[in-house]
Amino acid sequence: MAWPLLLSWQVGEGFSGRDGLQFWQIYYLTTPHRWITLALVFLDREQFGRRRGVFLVIAALAVLFCLGVRLTTGALTCLLTIDYIWNAWHFASQHHGIYRIYQRLAIANSRSATPSGPALTLEKWSMRLFVLYVILRVAGATWPYPTMENLLLAFDWASLSIPTWLLVRQVFIRPASPGAAIYLISVCALYVCLLGAIHFNQPAIALSLTTASAIFHATEYLAIVSWSARGRQGSAAADAGILGFFLPRWGLALAAFMLILGSAGWLMQKHLLQPWLLLNVIVAFLHYAYDGLIWRRSSTRAATQS
Repeated sequence: MAWPLLLSWQVGEGFSGRDGLQFWQIYYLTTPHRWITLALVFLDREQFGRRRGVFLVIAALAVLFCLGVRLTTGALTCLLTIDYIWNAWHFASQHHGIYRIYQRLAIANSRSATPSGPALTLEKWSMRLFVLYVILRVAGATWPYPTMENLLLAFDWASLSIPTWLLVRQVFIRPASPGAAIYLISVCALYVCLLGAIHFNQPAIALSLTTASAIFHATEYLAIVSWSARGRQGSAAADAGILGFFLPRWGLALAAFMLILGSAGWLMQKHLLQPWLLLNVIVAFLHYAYDGLIWRRSSTRAATQS
């Protein structure tokens, strides 16, 4: 629920405070939250041993694909386009995943039945597709196609039925989960505001909301990583290999990781821009792919054990 504070932080003439906030967001939040996924996979003996072949094949394919595109085209445009679309889906999937964790925690505490079937499937795809639509709408806000723009302006209003249905369903039909309700209200409000900024042609507000959404995404990812790390402290840390050394001192380790990687990224971008961008695209693709493997199972187990 803190994203309105991030928006107000940027307020000024033309939202001039955005540049300073973006510096910290890009280097010390977005970059570390992507790179930490590699540590969760390759430094965790238990995690890596469970799907060693899959992780290595995905890494090899990502490196070969990105290097192949870079060498054959001489540019990163194609890779950055893929990154934007995949990242949009990643945002949508993560938001729904966090929402489901809140729901599971409430269900575990109340010992009620876990919702399943068509209603759950409709909830999942509705929430994901709405977030995906808004993020892609940001990218297409400057398209020079009047007919397409008029169609999208009409579709903007129709798309609002999705967050409306989700909120009514959560608040009035499933009121037993206040955490899930608060989280859903926050996510829906953010993306409805972002859609409104695009719809009413307010680019400065849209860019500021985009920055807020990136911070929202990165911080909640780091929070869920920390939540999982706390759950593995103690006897479970012995099975984690190198990562197990950091689990008992996770707060300090995470802060040091963010500071070192953020500072190194800033220096690399100033002196080795193209190699650093290529490396970050590779890491981003691995982040998206690995997340779908490591969190689907572990988040369910952690939620039921909390």
